Amino acid sequence: VGSDKELFQVLTPKEKQCLPPASDLWVGIISARRATKPQGLKDLIIVQAAFRASGVEPVWYVDEPSLDAYKKLGLNAKVGGKLTHARNMALKDAAKAGKACVQVSDDISRWEYRHGPRATEKGDEAANRAHDAAERYVISPVGAARFALAKLRAKNGPKLAGVYPLGSCSRAFGHAEEGRNHFILGDFFVVDSCDKKSDLVLFDEEMTLKEDYDFTCSHISKYGSVLRLNRMTIAAKHATNPGGAVEQRDKKGKEEEKNIDILVRKWPRAFHRNPTRKHEVVLRWPGSEVQPDADGADEEATKAAKKAKKA
Repeated sequence: VGSDKELFQVLTPKEKQCLPPASDLWVGIISARRATKPQGLKDLIIVQAAFRASGVEPVWYVDEPSLDAYKKLGLNAKVGGKLTHARNMALKDAAKAGKACVQVSDDISRWEYRHGPRATEKGDEAANRAHDAAERYVISPVGAARFALAKLRAKNGPKLAGVYPLGSCSRAFGHAEEGRNHFILGDFFVVDSCDKKSDLVLFDEEMTLKEDYDFTCSHISKYGSVLRLNRMTIAAKHATNPGGAVEQRDKKGKEEEKNIDILVRKWPRAFHRNPTRKHEVVLRWPGSEVQPDADGADEEATKAAKKAKKA
């Protein structure tokens, strides 16, 4: 099991020249209604400790009713409001400080990177073998963000970088190490600093869920690509942790459908219904490589997209 130091050795000489110090990062943790729940408290402490161990003090963007509860824990907390407003506040705060913005969910317990060659044969078995043979680095969130930012700056194009959207990247070993037109998960991402205010891409505050899909598309549209690190993963609870965006969901999926309608309206050629998961979509940016994001849905969605194109 490797460390941040070993992770940085994976970078190319050009990328190493772009490796930023931790002081270049503005870390915003998006949280709501979790400072008084036993499991939530445990999660908050884990995330806070992970950043403090690397010498970074994050800013917690929280809901107004919970502000005092977060502050009583000794956290640097401020009112962020609803989800997308809080995300935009963090982006603007980072831009004002002249720093890259790292946004983090409040329930991540582990960051990992796998280093090894891509599978030479097609299929899940070959991908699994390549994954199992790869070196495993358990890294810090600050190391992960610095690594992602170094790669972004070396490319001198995209401004948004993120991790593989599943807890395991085994299937990703059948594809490229990087995705340039692919979904960037909202649980952990980095946005490089901008020289001009007009260059800053913001979240659509009409959205209450799936805002990271829209944010990904906005970045691809403005900058031509994003950077998904298909060998970097996080362990997060996503939709199972009480509080936060989870409370926006309803059993009938009405809120999910409302946000899907927004995505399809804004990006009609990029989104297709997930054929295996209700109230979910698959992002397929026109012309991008198929990279499996969840349970083989990409392949099915690609077939559906081709049929729709012919119709």
